[in-house]
Amino acid sequence: MAEVVVRGGAPLGETLPKMLGLIPVSRKRTTSPQAGLPRRMTTIHYGRSTCCELALKDCTTLGAERQENPPLSDPIAAIRTALARPNGYPSLAAATAPGDHVAVLVGRGLPQAGTIVRGALAALMDAGVNPELATVVSIDALDEQADLERELAASGAAGVRFEQHDPDDEQGLAMIGVTRAGVPLRFNRTMAEADFVLPLGLGHMPGGDDRWLGKYEGLFPEFSSRENSDRLRLQAASESAKERRKSAAQIDEAGWLAGVGMTVCIVPGAAGGIAAVLAGDPETVAREAAERARAIWLRTTDRPGDVVIAAVTGGEREQTWHNVACALAAASALVVPGGAIAICSELAQPPRGSLNRLKNAVDFGAVLERLSGDESPEARPARVLAQALDGGPVYLKSRLPADVVESLGMTPLESDAELSRLAVGRGHCVVIEEAQRLVPRLAKRDER
Repeated sequence: MAEVVVRGGAPLGETLPKMLGLIPVSRKRTTSPQAGLPRRMTTIHYGRSTCCELALKDCTTLGAERQENPPLSDPIAAIRTALARPNGYPSLAAATAPGDHVAVLVGRGLPQAGTIVRGALAALMDAGVNPELATVVSIDALDEQADLERELAASGAAGVRFEQHDPDDEQGLAMIGVTRAGVPLRFNRTMAEADFVLPLGLGHMPGGDDRWLGKYEGLFPEFSSRENSDRLRLQAASESAKERRKSAAQIDEAGWLAGVGMTVCIVPGAAGGIAAVLAGDPETVAREAAERARAIWLRTTDRPGDVVIAAVTGGEREQTWHNVACALAAASALVVPGGAIAICSELAQPPRGSLNRLKNAVDFGAVLERLSGDESPEARPARVLAQALDGGPVYLKSRLPADVVESLGMTPLESDAELSRLAVGRGHCVVIEEAQRLVPRLAKRDER
């Protein structure tokens, strides 16, 4: 008898238990080739400090490489050293002059952002910059800003100012020039009016096409206007090589027009650490950071998973739909056709914007078609989720109400026991640690 398939390819045998509030169990459990293997405990870490243990017979765990690229023991010292001896650029002391106004730009997604800012400000004071003439401009609010301000006051550097960039604030933007394409280029006003700009950005992570890598990615369009951000985001996400090449060229042109001669790239390490701090010539720094990031975060396995469990680690700032989508994309690269994906997170953000297109959907392929021209920030997470649901069942462990998760087509996991039953009820299990950053791939035959 043919198996009936409904809702994005999920077998009726899995959908009916879901409708009854149960966790589906694979009928292949008793015939698994791993039935005679001993179980071993696998610990899955997610959220800020949550973990669960699963007893699995056949499991592959993929995580960041940490033997050759361990997290730095003293990131502040590393930042001060990097800025004292940048690669292909004069030291901060030589590049700045007394009375210079300095803008320190803190990009999105930096691990230990407060620590990075501490190191950069210490390096500026090492170079003789007056702290009262320094302004820290961040994309996101700094979690440790109050503590940082107290520390600065205690060390005699109470004059540092803090500002959060608002791409919609017309008064907070200033035009610095016009691109070759005739597009007005507007940047954060504090940055545009500074004598020296020090961008602190995340090194280019693997997963994209490095041929179109922009060396000022942490600067533009993050600290520009909403219009520029939306336009560049669409070009960078395009499947067209021409559009991606155009995006990289515009990023580089913006950095050149802004007069930024040195950048700082932070390479994330395992467990929320910092693996490297690179400072100096933007092109050299971007290339080296990308190479280091690939060595840490691009991981290979020779076996796909009948079930793939992807963990989103970190505090509230990391628990976003964007990162859940990254984890889903990572899991989708390793799951067998029709296999199950489980995301472990502490996501509490309610779905909004384009994500609501998935509510009570029956045909996820049709949802994908409707999302094809969507330009909103939530469009990418919505597309990734719709594509995953179109291929097989998706389970989500989060802080969202169960009915919200179910309305989006996913099955909520409300306990470790439910996750354990899901994993044990299938064949080979793949666990992806820090799945919002890790980029897994299946080894080709000639790589095995």
